[in-house]
Amino acid sequence: MHKKSIINQRVMLTKRLIHEALLEMLKTYNIKKISIRELCQVARINRTTFYNHYGSQYDVLNEIAQTYIQNTSFTILNDMSKSKSIDECLTQVLQYIKDNLEFAKLVLEQDNYDLLTQIALSLPQFDQLIIEHLPKDLDLDKKKAIASFVQHGTVRLVKEWIFSDCLKSPEEEAQLILYIVGRTIGMKY
Repeated sequence: MHKKSIINQRVMLTKRLIHEALLEMLKTYNIKKISIRELCQVARINRTTFYNHYGSQYDVLNEIAQTYIQNTSFTILNDMSKSKSIDECLTQVLQYIKDNLEFAKLVLEQDNYDLLTQIALSLPQFDQLIIEHLPKDLDLDKKKAIASFVQHGTVRLVKEWIFSDCLKSPEEEAQLILYIVGRTIGMKY
């Protein structure tokens, strides 16, 4: 058991070094310009070690972003299970993003990274939550389309907020998003 613990610690340390190196390099270079050789040099590991854990620099970015998204989605799901309002939940997530603004910008500036897909994978309940609040007589295809529209629109608003350096407070941005979502869901069909 002790040997397994040491191996797990070594893997965690290696991944942390790779993550930190990639994040540092992303401050200067687009991910397309980062080679595995350079990444390994910055992380001070050899390429074989890198390939024991990842296939590419994109895999590293996806793992880092997935952890970030899981932290935000865990916050939402945990708060909703405690019956907190959606306003409070969204404000907390936006505060988390603001507190990690540099990272959020780094991820969003990568041309290949599909944030929407990652969010959808992390929050499969999101569409269902929207669908449940739509009129019962609306057909399922329209409900799914509205849920997709709300999801994509919300992410677009959050992206714009991030790139404006979070000029509005998390509370103000949450109120704007919820106003627009409410208007979209409450529309007459």
